[in-house]
Amino acid sequence: MMDLLELVQNKAEAAELYEAYTEALGVTFHGGEVEKVGSEAVLGRALRVIAGGRLGFASTAGGSPKALAEAALAAAQHGDPAPFRFPPLRDESKVDAFDPAVPKIPPETLLEWGEEAVRAIQEEFPELVVNVFIARAVTEVVIRNTAGGERREKRTGLSFTVGVERVREGDIWLIYESQAVRRLADLERQTLVERVLQKLRWGAEVVAPPAGKPPVLFLPSAVPVLLLPLTHGFSGLSVFLGTSPLKGRLGEQVFSEKFSLMDDGLIPFGPRSRSFDDEGLPVGRLPLVEEGVVRNFFYDLRAAALSGVEPTGNGLKGGPFGDGGFRAPPAPSPRHLVVQPGAGTLAELLREMREGLIVSDVIGLGQGNVQSGAFSNNVSVGFVVRDGRVVGRVKNTMIFGNAYEVLKDGLIRVGGEPEWVGGSLYTPPLLVQGVSVVGR
Repeated sequence: MMDLLELVQNKAEAAELYEAYTEALGVTFHGGEVEKVGSEAVLGRALRVIAGGRLGFASTAGGSPKALAEAALAAAQHGDPAPFRFPPLRDESKVDAFDPAVPKIPPETLLEWGEEAVRAIQEEFPELVVNVFIARAVTEVVIRNTAGGERREKRTGLSFTVGVERVREGDIWLIYESQAVRRLADLERQTLVERVLQKLRWGAEVVAPPAGKPPVLFLPSAVPVLLLPLTHGFSGLSVFLGTSPLKGRLGEQVFSEKFSLMDDGLIPFGPRSRSFDDEGLPVGRLPLVEEGVVRNFFYDLRAAALSGVEPTGNGLKGGPFGDGGFRAPPAPSPRHLVVQPGAGTLAELLREMREGLIVSDVIGLGQGNVQSGAFSNNVSVGFVVRDGRVVGRVKNTMIFGNAYEVLKDGLIRVGGEPEWVGGSLYTPPLLVQGVSVVGR
């Protein structure tokens, strides 16, 4: 097969090839029964070129090298200006991202795990529809560019998702819990199932939501409502373009002194752990907020060049909380967002709030104005607290507010029990005020 970089070297000033070969095995349970056991192998390629001073991007899974090269060169004709060049790639820092135990997990074990989860839930709630999806994968990533050198790494992944459906006339209630890890020892199957059971017990009754601006406890699964605007605000590209409300505020007290946030790319076996970002640059650790003070922004190659600063190894595919795979071009994104824990168990937080709303999940993350920090979401899973106890779940309830205002003036307590959420967030619950709650 003709080398892709050689194929475009006479038509482009520079080029970068990203390859990801993934072998995956997954099992699916629907309605408590095995629906599917399947494996797949995918080789994905993504090519970025700088041609005529502009950036072009194209990707393929199985297409010819010539077609990929032509697509990337064609995209460059209408692409953004490229004020940077791809740097020489060196085999630098290493972060643990591969667990040899993961690819050895047989399908029988995945099926057994699924059956255990279904059984644990249906023993207590036999009328519910239980869906489970479990998958293991190994991905080898290779990055090369025309400046020379290569970065290569194998990474494992293991995911476990449990979904429960309760369907009654006029009332459809869905609960999902999931965990993504790189290391088998980090998978907490029983803890995940217990979270599902806890929410089912809490939600036995439907009650009216509190009105006005009661205390709101964001469980870790709902903290992205408050942090998604911050992933825009701390993006070096957003700062350069002037769309970030944090522009010009380095060193300022923008948030509550109770709030500290780290972008940590060096967590061994973290869900998004890797030795290099999706542009081949080494990852690191970047304090974003220290006791409320803004300390840094994160940059990929393009945003750094536009801003006249050094890149921070934050050129990632797939956005702030996920993995977009090979088909997405890299953009400034956090590696692992870590909210520094405070103190207090969940039970202690409930006693402190006394009366209020627990938000577990919302519909339409990102609704509102992400640039300004405004959010407006329907609560898909939420619970009412009275006298420090959960008394039932809510229906037809909305929350809205501004993440920057809430995290500055409305942060009551940062909890002491952090959890991994999605692919990149490690956070405890946050007890806040200043969020409007509306029932209908």
